[in-house]
Amino acid sequence: MIIQKSMKRLKTFSHRISNSPEKTFRIAFDLASEISKSCLIGLTGEMGVGKTVFAKGFAEGLGIKELITSPTFLGISESYSGRFPFVHMDFYKKVVPKNLIEHFQKSKCIVLIEWINNFETVFKEKLNVDISVLIQYLRNKEGLILENEREIIVL
Repeated sequence: MIIQKSMKRLKTFSHRISNSPEKTFRIAFDLASEISKSCLIGLTGEMGVGKTVFAKGFAEGLGIKELITSPTFLGISESYSGRFPFVHMDFYKKVVPKNLIEHFQKSKCIVLIEWINNFETVFKEKLNVDISVLIQYLRNKEGLILENEREIIVL
């Protein structure tokens, strides 16, 4: 599933624990520094778990200079100041057309999509994702959320 098959170090990101937004940012930053070609990254996780923080860290790891904010209401934002053009999409409230996603992929962009699972809900099909990132809250023995503990799984 990972497009950078020759990048053996990418496997070190398969499972990480974060206990702060700064740590989540750093994990994403480090992952981005391993990216060597365009790819589609899908982020999944509950509201407030840190998807946008991850996107910000990832963008900075690509060398993006612009301020990265959640494109929830616009659906899409583009940045061109890093090693790769970076397209950040958020499918929480709005899902952009599949042909637009394909356009950015053909343009050799890094495309990062928050709430990628909503694409499947709207279009009843899956996107061909190169890197899937699941961010989820950790829970204690009673099943209660540990507010400052997140598990980040990269597939």
